[in-house]
Amino acid sequence: MQIKINDVEMDMNAGSTVEDAIKKSNAPYIDGSAIALIEGREVLEGHVNKYKIKTTKGSIIIELVKNADILTDFWKNNYKEFISKVIRWTTTHEVAMGSIVSDLEPTNDEFLYNRWDVIISLSGFSNEATHIIFSKSKHQSVYGVPDQNKGIFATVVGGKRNLLKLDNTDEIIDIEPVIERKSVIKSAAVTDFSTELQEGNEIFTYLEVTANPDAPVSFEHFLKIIEKGTLKVDYESETFVENDTLKGLERDSEVIEKRKRGAVTLRNQGAGVGKIYIYREDRVSVPTHNIVGHVTKGMQLLDTIKENDKITIITNPERISTVALTQKEADEYLEARGIEHTRDGLTDDDAVVVAQDPLYTVDIDKSKKIKTLGVPPEDFVEIELYEDESPSSVWYFRKISGLLSGDVGHLRTNMAIPEMNLIMFKAVNKEAKGLIPEKLPDGEVKAWEICVSNTATKHVGNIGIRFIDNDEFGPTGESFSGTNIIGKVTAGFENFKAFKEGDTVYVKER
Repeated sequence: MQIKINDVEMDMNAGSTVEDAIKKSNAPYIDGSAIALIEGREVLEGHVNKYKIKTTKGSIIIELVKNADILTDFWKNNYKEFISKVIRWTTTHEVAMGSIVSDLEPTNDEFLYNRWDVIISLSGFSNEATHIIFSKSKHQSVYGVPDQNKGIFATVVGGKRNLLKLDNTDEIIDIEPVIERKSVIKSAAVTDFSTELQEGNEIFTYLEVTANPDAPVSFEHFLKIIEKGTLKVDYESETFVENDTLKGLERDSEVIEKRKRGAVTLRNQGAGVGKIYIYREDRVSVPTHNIVGHVTKGMQLLDTIKENDKITIITNPERISTVALTQKEADEYLEARGIEHTRDGLTDDDAVVVAQDPLYTVDIDKSKKIKTLGVPPEDFVEIELYEDESPSSVWYFRKISGLLSGDVGHLRTNMAIPEMNLIMFKAVNKEAKGLIPEKLPDGEVKAWEICVSNTATKHVGNIGIRFIDNDEFGPTGESFSGTNIIGKVTAGFENFKAFKEGDTVYVKER
């Protein structure tokens, strides 16, 4: 039997399952992600009630009317025959498209038509000259229409100016159904990986998002959220799905445009700043939303996912990041992508990259050039953070260090006291508000645990690390009730002992 997976046709044996198809096709998919199974193209188009008619003067959108089943069924079954047909005539009242041969029967009656009505006409009362008439004004006429609804099967709902520009030198380039969410939902099947496939089924496993080239910061924000290849749906509605991973991370305004179906946006101000939205329906532009990019594949999956689902995402371009690689590794990584590489800072092969210029994927993809800043491995440490146990404190640490939006963070040493076996980093007061007690020490602070002072203390937001166990105070000098444990050092222990006041410590999460 023949099916489609991500719009690619493939043959499957009878009795094959969704899992079989994904494995055979090697389709982009990350375990645990949602998928969409559409019963078939004919079923999907059977639920469509809008069509885009592409002409040499631009596109026209029509919407089918209700209670005219004979006429709308004729259109659904025959609209492709009008592709490549010409505009046969235009008058002050009408535009005629066609013609084709049909099996409809004409009437001789005169009817009143309103502006933007779309009519099936059997010109000369002959079904061998079946035309589509677009009404440009309110008028009366005898069109030899079939005996239902005065021959009216649709209404023009978009591209009205393009319709008015048509003349008999124009032609129909293409006609395609406008797939809306309600059409997909009606034709989608509840499924899991063991679901047995049927002839004509369509499977969608991922979304492809293409960047807005004029929004490099917003797109990089999106790339950070999906760095593991997936996006979690934290909220969904008829209009959009939403992700809250970087809620609270402020970004400047970039490109503000109409939020069309498939648009990916970033909230740039207000209570939801930092959130990502992907739109299922068109919405007007607002100054609070940057256009990150657009979904270019997998809209059917977007239409069917639910709150708390995880979806596989690929992007165009893919993220370009050399940060945390060695200079030698960066050479190999960039060469494979056709990007010219210049080393800066410490240029030794084993130097660790802590910054790149340009910083953003979109800009690197344009220039195909990059400069990487290397530092000695001794300036670099690796950590593990306890996001589930100390979410507020981990967010704070990531934000002030730069880990929230980058692969490597950095902190400037405030105090380094070798004789007390500890190192401290100063609070950022603006960001430290609301650091409630979270994961508190149980009798002692162990060596190499990373701690943050909480709101039970005067100096909220200070960060500290002890090099040996202590059963009296946290590394910021606070009692255990004022100390949140947020993670631990996993590599670079000796490096930490060598840091002095004013030194920059570069950190990477394990």
